[in-house]
Amino acid sequence: MGEFASLLVASGRVASCGLKPLRIAFCGLALLVLWIVSACSGTVSGEEPPVIAYGQDVCNRCGMIIEEPRFAAAYVTPQGDVRHFDDIGDMVAHHQERGEEVHVFWVHDYTTEEWLKASEAYFVISEDLLTPMGSGILAAADQDTANRLAAEWNGESLTFDALLAQAQAGLIEGHDHHHAVPHEHGG
Repeated sequence: MGEFASLLVASGRVASCGLKPLRIAFCGLALLVLWIVSACSGTVSGEEPPVIAYGQDVCNRCGMIIEEPRFAAAYVTPQGDVRHFDDIGDMVAHHQERGEEVHVFWVHDYTTEEWLKASEAYFVISEDLLTPMGSGILAAADQDTANRLAAEWNGESLTFDALLAQAQAGLIEGHDHHHAVPHEHGG
Protein backbone atom coordinates (compact mmCIF):
# COMPACT_ATOMS: atom_id res chain seq x y z
CA MET A 1 0.00 0.00 0.00
CA GLY A 2 1.35 3.47 -0.82
CA GLU A 3 2.42 5.93 1.90
CA PHE A 4 -0.59 8.22 1.35
CA ALA A 5 -3.05 5.29 1.51
CA SER A 6 -1.39 4.04 4.71
CA LEU A 7 -1.82 7.45 6.29
CA LEU A 8 -5.51 7.56 5.32
CA VAL A 9 -6.20 4.14 6.80
CA ALA A 10 -4.26 4.91 9.98
CA SER A 11 -6.05 8.22 10.47
CA GLY A 12 -9.52 6.76 9.89
CA ARG A 13 -10.15 9.07 6.91
CA VAL A 14 -11.15 6.21 4.59
CA ALA A 15 -14.33 5.63 6.57
CA SER A 16 -15.26 9.29 6.26
CA CYS A 17 -15.08 9.42 2.46
CA GLY A 18 -18.88 9.32 2.26
CA LEU A 19 -19.44 5.63 1.54
CA LYS A 20 -21.07 3.92 4.47
CA PRO A 21 -21.06 0.11 4.63
CA LEU A 22 -24.77 -0.05 3.74
CA ARG A 23 -24.23 2.15 0.67
CA ILE A 24 -21.31 -0.01 -0.43
CA ALA A 25 -23.43 -3.15 -0.07
CA PHE A 26 -26.30 -1.55 -2.01
CA CYS A 27 -23.99 -0.41 -4.84
CA GLY A 28 -22.44 -3.87 -5.00
CA LEU A 29 -25.87 -5.50 -5.16
CA ALA A 30 -26.99 -3.09 -7.90
CA LEU A 31 -23.89 -3.88 -9.96
CA LEU A 32 -24.48 -7.61 -9.51
CA VAL A 33 -28.09 -7.27 -10.69
CA LEU A 34 -26.98 -5.26 -13.75
CA TRP A 35 -24.38 -7.89 -14.58
CA ILE A 36 -26.93 -10.72 -14.30
CA VAL A 37 -29.48 -8.87 -16.44
CA SER A 38 -26.91 -8.17 -19.15
CA ALA A 39 -25.70 -11.79 -19.06
CA CYS A 40 -29.25 -13.07 -19.58
CA SER A 41 -30.22 -10.62 -22.31
CA GLY A 42 -29.62 -13.04 -25.24
CA THR A 43 -26.73 -11.09 -26.66
CA VAL A 44 -23.12 -12.13 -27.06
CA SER A 45 -19.83 -10.44 -27.86
CA GLY A 46 -19.29 -12.39 -31.06
CA GLU A 47 -15.80 -13.45 -30.05
CA GLU A 48 -17.08 -16.84 -28.91
CA PRO A 49 -19.13 -19.10 -31.19
CA PRO A 50 -22.88 -18.80 -30.73
CA VAL A 51 -24.92 -21.59 -29.20
CA ILE A 52 -27.52 -23.38 -31.30
CA ALA A 53 -29.94 -25.83 -29.71
CA TYR A 54 -30.16 -28.36 -32.56
CA GLY A 55 -33.63 -29.75 -33.02
CA GLN A 56 -35.10 -26.71 -31.24
CA ASP A 57 -33.76 -23.40 -32.62
CA VAL A 58 -35.24 -22.15 -35.88
CA CYS A 59 -33.58 -20.52 -38.85
CA ASN A 60 -34.00 -16.75 -38.84
CA ARG A 61 -34.60 -16.76 -42.60
CA CYS A 62 -36.84 -19.74 -43.37
CA GLY A 63 -38.23 -20.62 -39.94
CA MET A 64 -37.27 -24.30 -40.17
CA ILE A 65 -35.72 -26.13 -37.23
CA ILE A 66 -31.92 -26.25 -37.36
CA GLU A 67 -30.85 -29.89 -37.24
CA GLU A 68 -27.50 -30.32 -39.01
CA PRO A 69 -24.44 -28.73 -37.38
CA ARG A 70 -22.22 -29.19 -40.45
CA PHE A 71 -24.40 -26.77 -42.43
CA ALA A 72 -25.56 -24.47 -39.61
CA ALA A 73 -24.35 -20.89 -39.54
CA ALA A 74 -24.90 -17.72 -37.53
CA TYR A 75 -23.95 -14.10 -37.33
CA VAL A 76 -23.64 -11.63 -34.51
CA THR A 77 -24.57 -7.96 -34.84
CA PRO A 78 -22.49 -5.20 -33.22
CA GLN A 79 -25.20 -5.02 -30.53
CA GLY A 80 -24.60 -8.70 -29.71
CA ASP A 81 -27.81 -10.04 -31.25
CA VAL A 82 -27.43 -13.51 -32.78
CA ARG A 83 -29.12 -14.73 -35.97
CA HIS A 84 -29.16 -18.53 -36.53
CA PHE A 85 -29.42 -20.33 -39.87
CA ASP A 86 -29.83 -23.93 -41.03
CA ASP A 87 -27.79 -23.33 -44.20
CA ILE A 88 -24.83 -21.08 -45.00
CA GLY A 89 -26.75 -19.91 -48.07
CA ASP A 90 -29.64 -18.79 -45.86
CA MET A 91 -27.25 -16.78 -43.71
CA VAL A 92 -25.74 -15.04 -46.73
CA ALA A 93 -29.17 -14.41 -48.31
CA HIS A 94 -30.63 -13.09 -45.04
CA HIS A 95 -27.71 -10.71 -44.68
CA GLN A 96 -28.12 -9.55 -48.31
CA GLU A 97 -31.88 -9.06 -47.91
CA ARG A 98 -31.72 -7.24 -44.57
CA GLY A 99 -28.52 -5.26 -45.01
CA GLU A 100 -27.96 -5.70 -41.29
CA GLU A 101 -24.57 -4.68 -39.96
CA VAL A 102 -22.64 -7.77 -38.86
CA HIS A 103 -19.85 -7.96 -36.30
CA VAL A 104 -18.87 -11.56 -37.11
CA PHE A 105 -20.17 -14.40 -39.28
CA TRP A 106 -19.86 -17.99 -37.98
CA VAL A 107 -19.98 -21.27 -39.93
CA HIS A 108 -19.26 -24.92 -39.16
CA ASP A 109 -16.44 -26.93 -40.65
CA TYR A 110 -18.13 -29.57 -42.83
CA THR A 111 -15.82 -32.35 -41.66
CA THR A 112 -15.36 -31.66 -37.92
CA GLU A 113 -18.53 -29.61 -37.28
CA GLU A 114 -16.43 -27.13 -35.27
CA TRP A 115 -17.34 -23.44 -35.39
CA LEU A 116 -15.16 -21.22 -37.60
CA LYS A 117 -15.21 -17.49 -38.17
CA ALA A 118 -16.39 -17.22 -41.77
CA SER A 119 -13.67 -14.68 -42.56
CA GLU A 120 -11.07 -17.37 -41.73
CA ALA A 121 -12.85 -20.27 -43.49
CA TYR A 122 -12.87 -21.48 -47.09
CA PHE A 123 -16.06 -22.44 -48.87
CA VAL A 124 -17.19 -24.91 -51.49
CA ILE A 125 -20.23 -24.31 -53.63
CA SER A 126 -21.59 -27.19 -55.68
CA GLU A 127 -24.88 -28.06 -57.35
CA ASP A 128 -24.18 -31.70 -56.37
CA LEU A 129 -24.08 -30.93 -52.63
CA LEU A 130 -27.48 -31.22 -50.97
CA THR A 131 -27.68 -28.80 -48.06
CA PRO A 132 -30.76 -28.14 -45.89
CA MET A 133 -32.00 -25.25 -48.02
CA GLY A 134 -30.39 -26.22 -51.31
CA SER A 135 -27.61 -23.64 -51.48
CA GLY A 136 -24.93 -26.30 -52.00
CA ILE A 137 -22.47 -24.44 -49.76
CA LEU A 138 -20.15 -25.95 -47.17
CA ALA A 139 -17.28 -24.52 -45.13
CA ALA A 140 -13.80 -25.87 -44.43
CA ALA A 141 -11.13 -24.76 -41.99
CA ASP A 142 -8.34 -24.62 -44.59
CA GLN A 143 -7.86 -24.16 -48.29
CA ASP A 144 -6.45 -27.65 -48.93
CA THR A 145 -9.56 -29.27 -47.42
CA ALA A 146 -11.81 -26.92 -49.37
CA ASN A 147 -9.98 -27.76 -52.61
CA ARG A 148 -10.29 -31.51 -51.88
CA LEU A 149 -14.02 -31.19 -51.11
CA ALA A 150 -14.55 -29.03 -54.21
CA ALA A 151 -12.99 -31.80 -56.31
CA GLU A 152 -15.16 -34.46 -54.60
CA TRP A 153 -18.35 -32.47 -55.09
CA ASN A 154 -17.56 -31.07 -58.58
CA GLY A 155 -17.66 -27.63 -57.08
CA GLU A 156 -15.73 -24.42 -56.70
CA SER A 157 -13.56 -23.39 -53.74
CA LEU A 158 -13.73 -19.77 -52.66
CA THR A 159 -13.17 -17.34 -49.79
CA PHE A 160 -15.97 -15.77 -47.77
CA ASP A 161 -15.52 -12.44 -49.56
CA ALA A 162 -15.90 -14.22 -52.91
CA LEU A 163 -18.99 -16.05 -51.59
CA LEU A 164 -20.54 -12.73 -50.53
CA ALA A 165 -19.73 -11.28 -53.96
CA GLN A 166 -21.47 -14.21 -55.67
CA ALA A 167 -24.51 -13.69 -53.46
CA GLN A 168 -24.53 -9.98 -54.27
CA ALA A 169 -24.44 -10.86 -57.96
CA GLY A 170 -27.40 -13.24 -57.51
CA LEU A 171 -25.39 -16.36 -58.31
CA ILE A 172 -26.38 -18.38 -55.23
CA GLU A 173 -29.50 -20.53 -55.44
CA GLY A 174 -31.35 -22.06 -52.55
CA HIS A 175 -34.52 -22.87 -50.66
CA ASP A 176 -35.13 -26.36 -52.04
CA HIS A 177 -35.86 -27.77 -48.53
CA HIS A 178 -33.58 -30.83 -48.59
CA HIS A 179 -33.88 -31.63 -44.83
CA ALA A 180 -34.13 -35.44 -44.54
CA VAL A 181 -31.77 -36.09 -47.47
CA PRO A 182 -28.52 -37.86 -46.52
CA HIS A 183 -25.41 -35.76 -47.03
CA GLU A 184 -22.77 -38.46 -47.16
CA HIS A 185 -20.28 -38.28 -49.96
CA GLY A 186 -16.91 -39.90 -50.25
CA GLY A 187 -15.49 -38.24 -47.14
